Amino acid sequence: MHADAYAHSDATDLVALCDLDEQALHRVADAHDVDARYTDFETMLREQQPDLISIATPQATHAAMTILAATQYAPRGILCEKGMANNLGEAHAMLVACDRHDVKLIIGHEGRHLPQIRRARDLVANGMIGDVRLSHVWYASGGMMNQMCHASDRALFIVGDPKPTWVMGNVQRRSDKWERGWPAEDMAIGIVGFADGSRLVLEGETPKGLRTENHQHTVTGTEGLLVVQHGYWLRAKQDGDRSSSSAPTSDAAIGLRIHRNDGSVETFDFEGHREPSLALRDARRCEIDLFARWSSGETTEHDQDAHQCLYTQEIMMALYESARVHSLVEWPIKTLASPLVEMIKTGDLPVLSPGRYDTRHR
Repeated sequence: MHADAYAHSDATDLVALCDLDEQALHRVADAHDVDARYTDFETMLREQQPDLISIATPQATHAAMTILAATQYAPRGILCEKGMANNLGEAHAMLVACDRHDVKLIIGHEGRHLPQIRRARDLVANGMIGDVRLSHVWYASGGMMNQMCHASDRALFIVGDPKPTWVMGNVQRRSDKWERGWPAEDMAIGIVGFADGSRLVLEGETPKGLRTENHQHTVTGTEGLLVVQHGYWLRAKQDGDRSSSSAPTSDAAIGLRIHRNDGSVETFDFEGHREPSLALRDARRCEIDLFARWSSGETTEHDQDAHQCLYTQEIMMALYESARVHSLVEWPIKTLASPLVEMIKTGDLPVLSPGRYDTRHR
């Protein structure tokens, strides 16, 4: 999808690809007629000197690759996939490296460009549900650093990107679960507080509850309830497929709706919801086109600026830290290492079902 977006944009030329998996490398390079193909990242940087770089690797490599590119080769911009980094120390180091070398850095939360997510943000900003009091999102699988980071980022975006002030939460890790080579929890839950008194509730892999749908955002305001369904999960509902626990199971698969206090309901449908993969493709294309134009100075901002997306990283680390210290955690977050890794090292999260496994390789 990254390669497709660069090839599609009028602002970029796709000049090189790098992948450890040569079969994947040649498949994508052939599809986009790219001759420069590499299996070593630094060799590609040295020989190609690219203006823009996408780092679409597993999370554990993000910091090292971003810092190497920014400090040694100084591209105009770097798009680093989510989760931003393994811990907050790495995330800060990435920002410092990019800022000092005048490199634009964005984080791959392309969901900010989905039409229902952007419309939801506009509706909230225009007061269509009054003052926001509570947001909630739940996901069925994937771990905090893979799925909750997306969920919390979209939740922040919908309500106007407020700065968190505190987090309290807990995690469970009874199995030796990993996600793309990094330790993950079995389930997690957290409450995020904001200065205006509003709250965000995040649930990951907790038991499915009443009217919970995978990656469905609900935002409760003083004048109504906003329900936002993420496009990933619509096809199974519309096709009548009940084989996946991730598929919606109750309400009609509508991209966006408002339940007002007077009992009325307004729905909003979006072209592309019948084909979620196309909606995601278009979101990625928008993300990268704006990334190119922002990096060149044509535009002045990008919704995925790493300085903003750092809040999402902080929420993840604060939730782990709250679980570690059994207490509320306030901003600024002081713990720079990964609290989850520390809990595993100290035995505070003992594995009750031995046998390491990675959720991507079962």
